[in-house]
Amino acid sequence: MSKVSLRYRLEWIAVRAAVGLFRLLGRARAAAFAGWLARKIGPRLGVHRLARENMRMALPHLTATQVEETLARMWDNLGRNVGEIPFNREILSDTDTVEIVGGEYLDEYLESGKAAFFVTAHYGPWELVALVGRRLGARATGIYRAANNPLVEEYFQEMRADPNYRFVPKGNEGARTIVKAARSGGAIVLLNDQKLNSGIAVPFFGREAMTAPAVAEIACKMDVPVYPMRAERLDGGRRRLTIYPALDIPATGDRPTDVYAMLKAINEVFERWITERPDHWFWVHNRWS
Repeated sequence: MSKVSLRYRLEWIAVRAAVGLFRLLGRARAAAFAGWLARKIGPRLGVHRLARENMRMALPHLTATQVEETLARMWDNLGRNVGEIPFNREILSDTDTVEIVGGEYLDEYLESGKAAFFVTAHYGPWELVALVGRRLGARATGIYRAANNPLVEEYFQEMRADPNYRFVPKGNEGARTIVKAARSGGAIVLLNDQKLNSGIAVPFFGREAMTAPAVAEIACKMDVPVYPMRAERLDGGRRRLTIYPALDIPATGDRPTDVYAMLKAINEVFERWITERPDHWFWVHNRWS
């Protein structure tokens, strides 16, 4: 067994052990424990400094104390996301603690017969966006970033599998899926807030950030509506998924200008959400440099 495969197998064993522990604890206690653990460990990691620098740059109005308090809540949210992984199917089916706002925009899409993008960020309990897939059924496909470890990836997909909602990893397969869906009236659910080195430099909190262009390119070329959506944690363990009206699609006749304007509009939506609830965003990502 090679060193790499041994590492992957050890990671897989650790993940399975953690998931087993979470299942024994139950949904609420697993989320609370994982949140507590992340608050304790996260600030000791090197990426905590990156998160602090990112937040200070993007939200200069926050005091040093507010930054640290917000980062602690960010780690809590990230930990809870991990602790809830074994229970995602259960959470998606829990109508008592999960609400959808803006469901009329899902109906609007269904009635149109057209393709559509439903875009979000690594924000709050972002796995909740799978509710869109459940509501839209076979017409929807979620695009995600696959885990580097193939054993862990297969295990996650077993837990995530839903007969009514397909998941496709980013990359060549994801790109083909997006184009096919745009041509056939499908709905694509994806997170579009992370850095893509080969993307387009677009302002994000006042600094240029390399941004994946596929959503805007297809939206502008094929007149595909783009619906922003965000998942939030509420008091008492409740969650909310909000779907917003489709963004205006620029139509100046100059494609590069229109694509840039579309991406800028999407980034501005994310900026508003993050400013409202900065603890909900994934600040540990190297978004700008």
